[in-house]
Amino acid sequence: MRAYRFQLRCRPSGERVLGRYAGMARQVWNRALSEQRARHARGEKYASYVDMAKWLTAWRNAPETSWLAECPIHTQQQVLKRLDETYKRFFEKRGGFPKFKKFGDEPGLRFPDPKQFELDQVNSRIRLPKLGWLRLRQSQPVAGELRNITVRREGTKWFASIQTRTTDVVQALDVPPTLGIDVGLTLFAARSDAGKIDPLEALKKQRRKLKHAQRAVSRKVKGSSNRKKAIVRLGNIHRRIARQRSDWLHKLTTQLANRHAVIAVEDLNIKNMTASAKGTAEAPGKNVAAKAGLNRGILDAAWGEFARQLTYKLEWRGGRVILVNPAYTSQECRLCHHVSAENRRVQEIFQCVACGHTENADVHAAKNILAAGYAVWERQRTASVLSTDACPRQGNHLRVGGVVRRPERASAGVAASVKQEPTEATVLV
Repeated sequence: MRAYRFQLRCRPSGERVLGRYAGMARQVWNRALSEQRARHARGEKYASYVDMAKWLTAWRNAPETSWLAECPIHTQQQVLKRLDETYKRFFEKRGGFPKFKKFGDEPGLRFPDPKQFELDQVNSRIRLPKLGWLRLRQSQPVAGELRNITVRREGTKWFASIQTRTTDVVQALDVPPTLGIDVGLTLFAARSDAGKIDPLEALKKQRRKLKHAQRAVSRKVKGSSNRKKAIVRLGNIHRRIARQRSDWLHKLTTQLANRHAVIAVEDLNIKNMTASAKGTAEAPGKNVAAKAGLNRGILDAAWGEFARQLTYKLEWRGGRVILVNPAYTSQECRLCHHVSAENRRVQEIFQCVACGHTENADVHAAKNILAAGYAVWERQRTASVLSTDACPRQGNHLRVGGVVRRPERASAGVAASVKQEPTEATVLV
């Protein structure tokens, strides 16, 4: 399954129709959620999607809400399915309680049946029910069998996500990792082949413009038209920053996935790393401003999005990402395996106090990550051979003994027990 996202080139009349349909979808969500809350207050059981679909039919036929019938019913049914899935995640304690949607936070228009729409790639346009032909800014060809289309508004622009399914089977490449990557803030990433990648710093470069836009919003009277306009301008800046970051990461991860089959990266817990240091009223935190600046830099670097994109792009090509424990990768000498905080007294230079080995600190950490990734790959390979019911790996998971497990994490020191060194870099052509 693959998804392609393109911006729509709508006329003002088409945007008005899309906005009206999106508002109807928001009304369906809010009405169904309000009815579910009322049922709960009366002590009644939760109504499933089938029951909510009956409510939708009644709303579309009722005189006071007959305007809902102007929109295709399939898109409104998909809204109820999303609400049902949100409730199920809440019941399973995997998500929060569903909230009411406000203007600008519509659930989107999803067309699930391929018979309902048509894609004309020659003329870069799509045909949707009751909307007709809409032009796309199609930046790449769409490959595979069409499955569904989702139209969503982001600020003042509309985007279409086209999901396809391909029947191609990519054979998993059973090769060791050929690249280790150490992410950071001064350098976005240092590679084990001595390559260095400078950070984009999309948010940092536009902090001043963002500050002025935020100040303009705060100075406007709440509820006024000028404040609404200022909020739109502020949102456009945030979306521009997000698009710049996403475009840069896509180009970088595609380049890495085309050159290497298996890559070792750190298994970072970014949620804990970016936790606030504010503390509580009884126990206030220290260096709150400094920690807030560090958190902002980590989130601007988008390490999690980098790992996510790299993972699925390698899987498309038959490769995978190996996650390793980041502990001591910057303090352990890769030659004598001496671990000490004194090995890295400054940010840029690693100098072992035991053997005297000196190297760029970030590149040295990337080489440790590569060695740890090789140790994990060797252990997983041995486990898959010894297991009687082993099956091919699925992404970053391995089925051993009938149970799907995450790959075992190894620190850089684990690689000391592996005698065989990683092979030369495997290049995918």
